[in-house]
Formats: sequence, C-alpha cells, structure tokens
Amino acid sequence: MFRRLSTELAVVYAALFGVVMLLIASAVYLAVESNSRQSVRAEMAASSAVFDRLWKLRADQLSQTAEILARDFGFREAVATGDEETIRSALDNLQSRFTLDTAFIVGLNGHVISLDDTVGAAADPALLAALNAKPDASGVLMLGDSPFQAVAAPINAPTLIGWVVFGQRLGAGVLGELENLSAIPLNAHLYIRAGDSPWDAIDAGEAGSIKVSGDELASRITRDNDNLLIPIPENNSIAGVKSLLSFGDGVNAALLLEYSLTLNQAHYRSMMLKILVIGAIGLGALILGSWLVSGRVTGPVSSLRAAAARLARGELAEVRVAGRNEIAELAANFNTMSGEIAAREQRITHLALHDHDTGLPNLRSMEARLGDMRRQHDPGRLFGAMIGIDRFQHVRSAIGHAASTRLIGEIAARISAAYPEVSVARVTTDMIGATFHADSAEAALRTAAAIADLISRPMRLGDDSIDVLATVGVACDVDDADTRLSLIERAEVAVEQTRARRERCGLFDRKAYGDPASALSLMSSMIAGLGRGELFLAHQPKLDLKAGRVKGAESLVRWRHPERGLIGPDNFIPMAEETGHIRPLTDWVLDRAIADQRRMREVGIDIPLAINVSGRVITDPGFAERALRQIRRADAHLTFEITETAVIDNPTLALDVMNEFARNGVGVSIDDYGSGLSSLSYLRTIPAQELKIDRVFVQGMVRGNSDFLLVKSTIELAHSLGMTITAEGVENADTLALLTAMGADVAQGYFIARPLANADFLDFMEKARASAAVRSA
Repeated sequence: MFRRLSTELAVVYAALFGVVMLLIASAVYLAVESNSRQSVRAEMAASSAVFDRLWKLRADQLSQTAEILARDFGFREAVATGDEETIRSALDNLQSRFTLDTAFIVGLNGHVISLDDTVGAAADPALLAALNAKPDASGVLMLGDSPFQAVAAPINAPTLIGWVVFGQRLGAGVLGELENLSAIPLNAHLYIRAGDSPWDAIDAGEAGSIKVSGDELASRITRDNDNLLIPIPENNSIAGVKSLLSFGDGVNAALLLEYSLTLNQAHYRSMMLKILVIGAIGLGALILGSWLVSGRVTGPVSSLRAAAARLARGELAEVRVAGRNEIAELAANFNTMSGEIAAREQRITHLALHDHDTGLPNLRSMEARLGDMRRQHDPGRLFGAMIGIDRFQHVRSAIGHAASTRLIGEIAARISAAYPEVSVARVTTDMIGATFHADSAEAALRTAAAIADLISRPMRLGDDSIDVLATVGVACDVDDADTRLSLIERAEVAVEQTRARRERCGLFDRKAYGDPASALSLMSSMIAGLGRGELFLAHQPKLDLKAGRVKGAESLVRWRHPERGLIGPDNFIPMAEETGHIRPLTDWVLDRAIADQRRMREVGIDIPLAINVSGRVITDPGFAERALRQIRRADAHLTFEITETAVIDNPTLALDVMNEFARNGVGVSIDDYGSGLSSLSYLRTIPAQELKIDRVFVQGMVRGNSDFLLVKSTIELAHSLGMTITAEGVENADTLALLTAMGADVAQGYFIARPLANADFLDFMEKARASAAVRSA
C-alpha cells in the first residue's frame, strides 16, 4: 500500500495516536458517565436511607402506640364486652395525642369501630385477610381512595379478639419532607396501585416534574428489588425506584426519586474540550516527528532485511551500522546470532551423523554415504558389511562400559588404517558397519575375511591386551531386493546366518532367510485351520516289548491344508514355538486327544495317549491349571512328553508344574533324550515315569558301536532310576530284536506302525486284538 516506510510510519503513528486519543476521550466520557451515575446512585441511596429511616420511625411510633392501647386491660375488657363508647374514647384520646390520621378497631368477624368514616362498619375482606395472615401487619394501606402508612396490633383477652389499626396519611407532605432532607435536588413521587387498578401518582406538588407511566413502573419494579434506575430521556434525568412494604396483598406502592444528569455533568464539559484541543496539537506534532525519525530507521532496517534473507538461505550474514543506538545494537546482536546459528547447525549435524560415545559415523551417516556411493558407482559393485563383535555383552561386563566403547573405536580405527577405501560406522552397540566396492561377491568375501582376521589380532587398551573375535556378514546392494530389506539389514541377517554356520564371514543367504511374511501368514492360517478342522491328530502305537502288545500311543498333530496339501509338523511347529502360537495349538491338541481317547473307550480300547508339550507352555501355570481341570472332568489317561531343555530357562517353575502333573496322575515322559545337552542333575530331579531315547541313536545302532553302547547304558540308567524306557525310530526287525535283548520296555517306529488317523488307528488296534486272539487260541 505504501511505497516508503517513512510515509507508512507517519500514517500509522498518526492513526495510532488518533485511536489512542479517541480511546482516552471515550474512557473520560465513560468515566464521567460512570462517576455521574455512581454519584446519582450514592445520593439516591442516601435519600432512600433517609426515607427508610423516616418510614421506620413513623412505623415504630405507630406500632408502639397501637401496642400500648392493645395491652391496656380496660381497653381489652371494653373490646371483649363490646363497649363501643369506651373504645371510641380511647381511640379519640390517642388520635389527638399522637396526631393520627386514622385509628380503628377490627373485630374477628370484620366489625369495625372507628372515629370517622374512613373505614366503613365492616372491614374490607383484603384488610381482614391481611390481619388474619399477620396480626402485627405494617405497610401501605388503602382506605377508600387514600393511602396510609398503617400498623396493626393484636388484641388478646387472653385469646385473639380483634386488632387495633393506626395510620397516617401518605401525601405531598411526606414527599416534600423527603425532598427537603435530600442533599441533591430531587423530585419525589409516590405511586400507589390498589388491586388491578392503574397506578396512581402522588408528588410533592412541584411544577414541571416528569412522572413515569404506571406501565413502565410495573415492568421495572418487583417486591424483591429496590433502588432500580429508570432513564428519563426527556429531561436527561435518572429516576431511582424503591418498592414500599404493603400492608396486605391488595396494595402495591413504590417511591420514585428523579435527579437531573445535566446538572450533575455540567462541570465536566470544559475538561472534555481541553482534552480535544490537546489531542489535536499532539497529533500534528506526532506526524512531523514520525516523518523525521522514520528516515533514520529505514536505512539500517533495509540492510537487516537483506542480511536476514541471506541467513535464511544458509549463508553467513553480517550487518555494519554506525552509531551506538538501538539499531546499531540490533545489528551487532544479529551478527552474533548469525555466527551462533552457523556453529549450532554444525554441532547438530555432527551429532545427527555420529555416535555419541565413540565419535564414529552412525547408521544415518552410513545410509547417506551409501546414497553418495550409489550415485557415483555401479550398484552391482557396492557391498555392505556388518561386523558383529562376538559375545560383546560378556566382554563389556568384563572390561566395563568405557573400555568397551574405546574397544569399538580401536577396531574401527584399525579397519580404516588397513583399508582406507572402506567406510566404517557404528550401527548398533556391538556392530560396526562397513561399505566398500568389490568386483564380485567373492572379492567382497575376501575383504570381509581379511577384516575378520585383522580384528582377531590382540587389541591394546592402555596397558592391557584384549582378544576379540568378530563375525562379518556381507550383502550386495542389488541382491535380493524382493526381501524388502535394506542393504544394511541384509548384512545384519548375514551376520546371524554366518554365526549359525559357525563361520567367521559369509554372504547373505536369501534361501536361508526365508519369507517371514509368509511364515506369519502360515501361522494365521494354522489358527484359522484349527477352527475349520484342517488339523487332526495321528496316533503312533507304542509296543510293549515284554507283553508283545500295544500299550499306548503318541498323539502327533498333522495339518492337511486345503491348497498346500499335507504340511509336515517340522514346517509349522517350530515356527509356532517361535511366534507364540504354540499355546493355542497345545490347547487344541489336549482337547483333541481327550476327545479321541473317549471314542477309543467307546469301542473297548482303553490305552494312555501321550502328547508333546513345548517348553514355552510347560512354564505357564495357567496351562497346567486348565489341563488338569480338563483331564479330571473327562477322566482322561494322558502322558505329557517334555524335553529336558524345557526346564533350562526356568527350572524351578518347570519342575513345580511337572510335580503337580505327577501328583494328579498325569504321566510325565522325558522326550528326545540324548539329542540335547543331557544333564544327569535334571534327569534326577524331573518327576518322570518314562525316558524316550532319541531316534538318532536308535537308527544308528549296530551291535558293538558307540550308539549301541549309549542306548544300552541309557536303558540301564533309566531302570536304575525306576523309569521305563521307550526307544523311538524303530524301522526294522533287527533294531527291534536288539532293543528287546537289551531290556528296553517299549518300542515306537515305522516298523510297528506309522502315525495313524483316529479311524485308521482303531482299525489297527482291532486287527492287533484279533491277531492276539488267534495266537492265544
């Protein structure tokens, strides 16, 4: 809008000054108006207080006079006996002594005894109702067409026999007295309304007074509000309204006090005029001064604006302003701020791209470096490596956090010194990342092997020497993009794969990595398949070698997928254990085994069934409680096969759960004995009734070899501990014969029978029973 800042400043300042002056004038006017109204309110409150005092004094005088008469014994006797002459004499005496305008007696039946005709021979029903409601009533009372300030006093002899009523007329005299007592010139008006009739006004008799209409008064006043202000625009006046106490419900009365605002505000007019003159002079001076000062400000401000634009672009900006005023100080502060911003940005950038402990580049820095390398070189020759320090947690516990941090820095420095072309960064606590170029995967693997050998040399930390071993995982930038893993993530996976192969370095193996998304999908399908009946139990018979008959069976879960066909247990049970889905699967197996055993009993086959219970489930007290409750309810005969490793993570809890099973008649069997880290201490403490030799030893058993000796010694050990021995993986007659000769109790394997669905298992058992019957015959 304005081309020059000086013009804009002058106009803006003038406008602001004008607004300020307008606000000041408005504030003064409002203050005058408010002060005037407050003054009026105060004066009216004072006048109202005078009137209240006057009204109360008159009411007290009337009340005391009435009570004296009502308590006089002779007067009460005259009222009680109906002696009207005595009554009138007493009334006349008091009326003349206290200048009462009216005095009369009202009987209980409404009969009136009065000295004049102000009141008829019978009391008005409204008067009688007011006296009955309040024997000592006080307030404005209409007698005929005249208002009175009246009081009543009950006459008791000893019970109520009537009332004495005294009153003084309300008129110009009372109002004139009020006007004379007020400190300000007031016009007083009295408004009376009897019943539903219009309001009637009584004033002090001054000419020119303004009377408020009865309708307006009725809309403004209630019996619960006093001192209401009513504007009277015709005379620039304000009237205060005060409600008066009424003798009964039939009369409304209000006092109106009128006061002129013109008189009250007259001495403020000259002050307002002076304020306007001073404001006009100040406005002119402000416009001139603003024009002169703005010219000295716009030059340095323009320089600061240009410098701020350079600072916004990330440039280092400075402004030079001569002088020692605020503008020069602002310019100096701006220059300081510019330098501090530049230094702070450098520190923030460094912290964002470097590890706080070692000062090495971090993961973000490594990703940025990869981006630069992709733009400069062929991605097919770009490789990322993750160098994982083996057993780093143990190393840090041994040498301390500070020393382990220096160790990471020493390893990175050694790599950078030996291979300057390799960019290193600290990616995680125990992993160092490296990026480099190589002509092929084999060349990258050779570089990784050299780095692993370099790190394996003893490290010096001060006076101490530390031996470190590292595993290096390598991945190519263009390999296996369909895994949805970044180059760094694939290198991390390669470290784990390499450790699993017990090697020092290795490439990322897409096939070994598998498809985690597909695995999770498989688990979801498995849970859904439990409800759709896709999973079932297959029972593999267990042959009692001494009795020559089947004495039980192991119930194994099988999955017939509608699209993928029969899925082997090795393809989904380990995955279920890793993902936590083994719990619902075990619950289902337990329910299914109890149901299948019930069907076997219905056809006369009553044998125990064994189910496998994972170590992740056996330490769940909730599972033990549910399982025992279901077994007791169905009177099932089950055995839980548990591996030794199930007690390694939480041996106390696992042993407590297994003891609970044993106490409740549930068999406990140690499964796959010999395949893991078999411990005689665990074997001694586990409350098992059966020990199952792993199939690896049984299938490789030939008379005289090590497996034969291990199986034989295991059988003897189990028998000495009071357990029966079951050999798994029996696939031929020679193995069965050897086991029988060594004293094994039970055999299980394909030579006896494969795992069979429930219907097939029942057929198998029926045929076995028939064969046994033929042999016995």
